[in-house]
Amino acid sequence: MKVVVRSRLMVAAAAIAIAGALNSAPVVAQEPVRGGTLTVGFPADAKTFDPRFSVIFSERQVMYPVYNTLTKLGPDFSINPELATSWDVLDGGKRIVFKLRTGVKFHDGTDFNAEVVKWNIDSRLDEETKSPQRKQLVKVVESVDVVDEHTVAFNLLGPFPALMGMLGQRVGFMVSPAAAQQHGEEFGSNPVGTGPFIFKEWVRGSHVRLERNPDYWEDGLPYLDKIHYEDVAGSVVGIQRLATGELDYVGQLSPNDIRSIEGNDDVELHPVKVGRWHSLQWRWDRAPFNDANFRLAVAHAIDRKHIVDILTAGMATMAAGPTPPGLWWYSELEAFEHDPAKAKEYLSKSSYKPGTEVPLVVAGTGVYPRIGALVQEQLQAVGIAIQLQPVPQKGWYGKVLKGEFEFTPTRWTQRPDPDGLLQILFHTDGFANSTKYSNPKVDALLEQARTMTDIPKRKAIYAEAQQQIAADLPYVSLFFAVEYGATRKRVQDFEWIPDQIPRFRELWLSN
Repeated sequence: MKVVVRSRLMVAAAAIAIAGALNSAPVVAQEPVRGGTLTVGFPADAKTFDPRFSVIFSERQVMYPVYNTLTKLGPDFSINPELATSWDVLDGGKRIVFKLRTGVKFHDGTDFNAEVVKWNIDSRLDEETKSPQRKQLVKVVESVDVVDEHTVAFNLLGPFPALMGMLGQRVGFMVSPAAAQQHGEEFGSNPVGTGPFIFKEWVRGSHVRLERNPDYWEDGLPYLDKIHYEDVAGSVVGIQRLATGELDYVGQLSPNDIRSIEGNDDVELHPVKVGRWHSLQWRWDRAPFNDANFRLAVAHAIDRKHIVDILTAGMATMAAGPTPPGLWWYSELEAFEHDPAKAKEYLSKSSYKPGTEVPLVVAGTGVYPRIGALVQEQLQAVGIAIQLQPVPQKGWYGKVLKGEFEFTPTRWTQRPDPDGLLQILFHTDGFANSTKYSNPKVDALLEQARTMTDIPKRKAIYAEAQQQIAADLPYVSLFFAVEYGATRKRVQDFEWIPDQIPRFRELWLSN
């Protein structure tokens, strides 16, 4: 079996880097071949392909081929042009004027222009739309002005460096206003973008079908004729179907997952040491987790090294907070040591009544069941009774976001700016603050940092915020994952982006 690293996470000035990134293996350049169908293993938990309403990770695997964003994230988290070709930052960062790409059409034949950009952002800002992104945008964007057909201006409430990265993600996906108005609430099942692939079919719980956009604006792209997304019920099934040739790509694989295909010469592994942060989260405002002594008992009962050794063969990096080493906003935090005696001491001071079962909700696929079993064992060893409650992967993430689970293992991908994760998780009004954590000091620090452009000053403020968050314990950090994508050998030019969502537009098949 060949292990190929097509790209690395690189150190980037004033941007981002992942420490210890993997070295690239030498690859002989080949001329891309046109045609063919890429078959992708895909979890069937998608609810919508309307980016204005999407919150589920798997949905973006389909959305990136269908849509374009205003900016584009590079393999090093750099910010590059896409539908916006250039931009000027004016008025001390409060006004950003974008020049837009000309000659771009949506799949329905309508034009992409400044009016489209204004409609897309206004739609997200409109309270009646009920976009989950409104909570982020309304505190940042005051208005959007059409300057001319291919020039648009964002008027901000204050300087906001994170906006450029946001416009390369969900907020920046441009949908066809005509199609959105035509389909209404059904647009999420009939998405229309400007991207390299046209949406053809979605059978919920089964598959998604995309076909090449013959009028795509990037010269020569895409190479593939079709992308077929097939439902797979977990990594084990995905790997089995990859090994037999039914699938061309499966992602989000752990070191343990790949053992069964290590001897398969028809498979290539694409490792990336990502910043995906695994943790245990709880409802900070509800018993027993609203008791600081109980939270400390849990924190000292958890043996992160044992979890890392069992789940990742010791390859993952243990985490003390949400930010991995190598990112410019990383802050060295003191981890809670595994100390069962100290855990029992804190437990005795808490309001927890011995024998009371604490439900631990665990998604039924990936590493979650194994994390659940290990956590149950470790907490029960110090006297905390844990009742495992397995739930289907489908719908689990949406319920996590709504704060429906009092205790559950989760994971989060890094963003190109610290505001992208720290604000949404730890600000009282963060749209993904599913723990209901609230600390006015942290709110003030996050609000101060998000408007600053001076990197050293921002870093100092984020360090203070992360220290306070760690002390308050809305989460127990576990590890930063080492994960893999696996492809059939015929798949060429596979490239990782740090958000772990393959774009597929430059990928091609050798046969």
